[in-house]
Amino acid sequence: MCLGFEAFRERTSDFMRHYVTQSYTVRRQSLQIVPPCPPCPCTPGLIRTETYQYTAISDGVKNMYTNSDAVILFSTSGILDPNEVSIVNLFINGMLQPPNVYTVQPGVLILSDIPVQGVPLILQFIKMITS
Repeated sequence: MCLGFEAFRERTSDFMRHYVTQSYTVRRQSLQIVPPCPPCPCTPGLIRTETYQYTAISDGVKNMYTNSDAVILFSTSGILDPNEVSIVNLFINGMLQPPNVYTVQPGVLILSDIPVQGVPLILQFIKMITS
């Protein structure tokens, strides 16, 4: 089927109006064809969380820390049971540590190495609440 010029222009114009956006480059105009966006999946909404923090300062000698080593000024909890929270992160001197270099038990943090004296040890606990 052969379209006349006016019909072709009308269909092209309709296509351009719905599927083409304009993006400008320096001194030149270019067109970018964007396919229609698929519908977004349903999201359950925001997940409520609670965060807790245990902070201690390394003495440069030991690799095991307990609730009694906490710096109360910077801690919001002791060392929680990892089975009662969703996520546990350890930061030594501000650097996130991989889970294979430490063990967390209720009230106890055991490190695979001895940190340098004076560096902060921060255990972050995140609990996701689904109800």
